[in-house]
Amino acid sequence: MLRKLNFTERARIPRANIRVTLRRDADGTLVFDPRLSFDDIGAAPTTRVFIEAYYRTSFMRFDCGSVAHFAPPDDRRLTEIDSTSLVHFRVKLVDDEHRVVAVADDIVVSEQKPEATGRLPLLPVSFTGALGQQAWRIAFEPNGPVLELNNRVDDIQDVARSDAAFLALVYPAAVRQVLTQILLIDAHDAHEAGDEWWNFWLQWAGQYATSPLPADADEAPYWIDDVVDAFCNRQTLIDGWRAARRER
Repeated sequence: MLRKLNFTERARIPRANIRVTLRRDADGTLVFDPRLSFDDIGAAPTTRVFIEAYYRTSFMRFDCGSVAHFAPPDDRRLTEIDSTSLVHFRVKLVDDEHRVVAVADDIVVSEQKPEATGRLPLLPVSFTGALGQQAWRIAFEPNGPVLELNNRVDDIQDVARSDAAFLALVYPAAVRQVLTQILLIDAHDAHEAGDEWWNFWLQWAGQYATSPLPADADEAPYWIDDVVDAFCNRQTLIDGWRAARRER
């Protein structure tokens, strides 16, 4: 039975202190490998460390020892998580009175991400069999967008990693869809500061834009066009696709 935790006056654990990777064991089950630093957190050495894995309605909790003796369990298989390649993690530090004194939430980890130059750092990938005849789609979860890829497509993980046609056809459309969701559907203020997922997406997009962030919804479509165009130009997506075809 899971013990109920008290979240009174909890602090945030810096994301820079946390690194989690996913791999598969010999049976094909997802396994997570955590590396945590407790520098600058100010937690007592006896503070307990818990790592929680979740995806939508599935959930698992792992007792990882204490701040002084961080010891993840040998069995870190995610046998109860309903995901083929994408998992969210939460780290909690709990004192002797079962109070959560520090937490880091919504650490999104993908088993495998496209590694070519067109990779988007804010768009985790999930391989799923629930897409029917769709090759891909953007799913908007509470904590941000996910690129879902149909695992019924042969070698889809290799295609997503290095296929020039995939990069040229999927990523510009994905960028446009996410920015349209942020600015035109959800109607977020592009100039509002914060640490929500859409704030980070606009910061990323701003690196490509040749014009300032849009002041209102009327300017947003032109700004999105500018970002997508600049993204494609900087990644030379069509040139890469043409070169790949010549090499066949």
